[in-house]
Amino acid sequence: MPLRRPTPHLRRFASLPLEDLACVALFCFFALQGAIPFIAPAQSQEMTASAPSSLTTIGGIASQALANALILVLLLRRPRHLLRDIADLPWLILPGALAALAVVSTTWSLEPLLTLRRSLPFALAGLFGAWFASRYPLPRQLAILRLAMILLALGTIALVVLDPSLGLDHSPGHEADWQGLFTQKNACGRMMVLATAILLCEPGRTLLRPSRLASLALFFFVLLMSGSRGAWMIEAALLLLFLLLTAARRSSQRVRLILALAAPLATLALGSVLLLDFHRFALVLGRDPTLTGRTAIWSQVAHFIQQRPLAGYGYDAFWRGMQGPSLQIAAAVHFVVAHAHNGFLEMALELGSAGLLLFALSWLRGWLALWPLWQRGKIELVAWPLTVLILIVLYDLDENTLLIYNGLFWPLFVCALVTAERLSKPALSKLRAQRGARRMGDPRHTAFAHAREILNNGRKPAAQFAESAQELS
Repeated sequence: MPLRRPTPHLRRFASLPLEDLACVALFCFFALQGAIPFIAPAQSQEMTASAPSSLTTIGGIASQALANALILVLLLRRPRHLLRDIADLPWLILPGALAALAVVSTTWSLEPLLTLRRSLPFALAGLFGAWFASRYPLPRQLAILRLAMILLALGTIALVVLDPSLGLDHSPGHEADWQGLFTQKNACGRMMVLATAILLCEPGRTLLRPSRLASLALFFFVLLMSGSRGAWMIEAALLLLFLLLTAARRSSQRVRLILALAAPLATLALGSVLLLDFHRFALVLGRDPTLTGRTAIWSQVAHFIQQRPLAGYGYDAFWRGMQGPSLQIAAAVHFVVAHAHNGFLEMALELGSAGLLLFALSWLRGWLALWPLWQRGKIELVAWPLTVLILIVLYDLDENTLLIYNGLFWPLFVCALVTAERLSKPALSKLRAQRGARRMGDPRHTAFAHAREILNNGRKPAAQFAESAQELS
């Protein structure tokens, strides 16, 4: 019986460059936080409810080492892309300083060796994000990310079907919710929201194409089956953002300015209303008003931040289970806590106000870099970096997604900043040229421009400059 020819999609996948496939593998690793079942120690135990062993510890270290080695191979294979952007984009010093602070915090960390072992991969992941943005144009970045998300979604469905004991969430009352390849249902929902964001932000493509509709249906299905209400709410916010960007794409510059001012103000007003009546809002959504004990954790974490406000306790050094100061928090809330359940509190806890300030400056710089593109109406270029900046804030309100050494959002954050800076430089130059052209409509500006052109070209400079000056007067 003759063998069937591979489908066009399989042929296209097989023809991808090895560099692209390496990036897909790394993004899958970061999306799973290295949680390979029965291999990566801490995360896979949460996923499989199995006891740790020497094999899982060795496997976890080996998988992280392999990911780090792959990043180093990519960086050393094409170093000029990264070096060029580091030289051209001085604002990269902000996320670079945040990563450097994580490494330097080894000197005052509660667990120096642990901080050193995890801060170096954290810095390396940031370099990978910067290299990825330097190496690939925006459409190619999103195509690689979309392929990684499709593989994760298909793998989640396969694991749920083939081994429900691994694929379904183990939390009480959520046994029917999907966690798939991820550590729990919220992580699964979070990645599917990111997957739909990638799909919606791809420039120059229509959603009506069959391949994109199929991908969107796949992501929505896995998101629905995850049962993560928090992810559903953020997905709703993402769809509102997509509608806003669609309206901005078809609007004039004045309308875009109004939208840029009105959207944040409306968001702040809505957030204030929900915060003031949060108890009732949580009950309507069927959520615990204490957010499953998060409010108690935040109160305890704030107390420890006040004890070391400037530099914190060291990168990834505070939460040691039933040891050290985390024992006091566990005793206060009556369960073992693994992190602050708020990215900004976690940052202040580990790196102090210095780390929080570096992140805030980096985040604000990303918005400033996107502003020239927004003014010029290049919404298809703004969409992806803007979405990353917004998703990081939304997710870090009740989870820690940014300050994770093998997490996905840190390299994506650095990638979005580099992409925004690279795209904004030509946009800013064109915007200044347009403003100059409008000013040139003034006869006096025209006379000065004419005189300057004469001086530059060297054509009868003295006589013609006098003539231009006479016109000006």
